[in-house]
Amino acid sequence: MAASVGDIGGFAFKPPATHRPTIMGQKQMVASGHYLASMGGWKLLEAGGNAVDAGVAAGICINVLQPDMTNFGGVAPIMLYLADRQEVKTISGLGRWPKKASVAYFKEQHGGEIPAGLPRSVTPAAADAWLTALENFGTKSFAEVVAPALELAERGFPVHQFLFDNVSTSAPSLRKYPLNDATFFPDGRQLQ
Repeated sequence: MAASVGDIGGFAFKPPATHRPTIMGQKQMVASGHYLASMGGWKLLEAGGNAVDAGVAAGICINVLQPDMTNFGGVAPIMLYLADRQEVKTISGLGRWPKKASVAYFKEQHGGEIPAGLPRSVTPAAADAWLTALENFGTKSFAEVVAPALELAERGFPVHQFLFDNVSTSAPSLRKYPLNDATFFPDGRQLQ
């Protein structure tokens, strides 16, 4: 369906094809799953950091902004393109299952299902991946890179619709773990 041109008070207009504006830049750009995480990465670029510094900053910010989806103890696979060397580098950033987490274990102990909670967890790998990326390819210290995430955690941020919807949908499973109440249900009410 083609957009039509209208007339409002003598001014012709063409409605935009989307509600999101085209994002453009001439100097630098950071993209992530949340605009405040992108801003965290952008702050590193503005402070003279490189793309690795910005990417790690944005990744850590996502852990604050989307605690329903990810966390600092999770995973963070990283792929880098080093333009000056025309080389691709990867950092696994993926945790490992404990040795006892075999198919036989899950069949015997959990009826062949992967249960909720600790038994389904891999060893944390995100922090190691981020620190490895900074050590080998970054220009800023961890303290500088983590600063935007700490600022978000300390000052807070508006609850976005994605977070609200995920917490609503997952409330029964989240509430199984008492420590989640302080984060997702302060004073007994869901984050708003």
